[in-house]
Amino acid sequence: MFSSAAADERVYCPDCRRPTEVVLDHSTGDTICTECALVLDAHFIDEGSEWRSFNDDAGGDDRDPSRVGSSGDPFLDAKLSTVINYSKNPNTKSSATGANALPRMSVPFDAGSASDKILVEGFRGISDMADRLGLVATIRDQAKETFKKLDDAKGCPRGRNKDAVYAACLYIACRNLGMPRTYKELATVTADGAASRKDIGKMSSLIKRLLGEEGGQVLDMGVVRASDYLRRFCSRLGLGNHEVRDAGEAVRRLEEGLDVRRNPESIAAAIIYMVVQRAGAGKSVKDVSVATGVAEGTIKEAHKDLTPHTQMLFG
Repeated sequence: MFSSAAADERVYCPDCRRPTEVVLDHSTGDTICTECALVLDAHFIDEGSEWRSFNDDAGGDDRDPSRVGSSGDPFLDAKLSTVINYSKNPNTKSSATGANALPRMSVPFDAGSASDKILVEGFRGISDMADRLGLVATIRDQAKETFKKLDDAKGCPRGRNKDAVYAACLYIACRNLGMPRTYKELATVTADGAASRKDIGKMSSLIKRLLGEEGGQVLDMGVVRASDYLRRFCSRLGLGNHEVRDAGEAVRRLEEGLDVRRNPESIAAAIIYMVVQRAGAGKSVKDVSVATGVAEGTIKEAHKDLTPHTQMLFG
């Protein structure tokens, strides 16, 4: 079984002689180049917990093969403790702590303080969003680190803005590591969907303001360029290597020779639209819009701005 979790992580391939995208084959533990299929690393080690719960070994839809517990989180200082919980016997009307109460032992994290509980919940939310977006572990871990700093600075908003906070931490982590995601992409994994784009933007600005005095990685976000989005957008559209190379070269020429006052994702979408038109790939502006998340009208306007420079972009 192949995993695309590392699809945006580039590793140097000696056959291709350049950094390429890789996938992880969970059945063998091999890290494989997506372009030439060379095995770059073998026997990848799963660092998660090995103990499992085999409730209902007989099988069935309700079989529970879940692990005993999650692997240790380096961002949590919580310790384990044993707690005896009492649940009420459903066949009696006695109180939950009376003679008929049923003792049940659990081994939870010692999340005694409100801050500990916020961290546990926040890390779970960030990990879930990162998994749904297919982000690599380095992005997830840096987002957790940012969230922990935010909690230490007493800057975590309460209530319905939690998803926006988690998404903003991921947005900053993606920017820091040179694998940016748009607000629209991040909004797709929040409870409010596309409506949370503005909230994610506000939270990102709030985090930068609150943590700005530290001067660490949180502010080292660099400049997002169209080339940062291009390969992922082309992959979603199903373009071949030739079209991807043409688009990449056009974006390189544009960034070196033109000053186009548009968002980088809009520029990337317009360049891709120009490439598929020239190649006769049978892709419409609607197809490009779905793959990039950029509105059809915006793509057409950006395309109109770039059309006079076609000769320079494509030679």
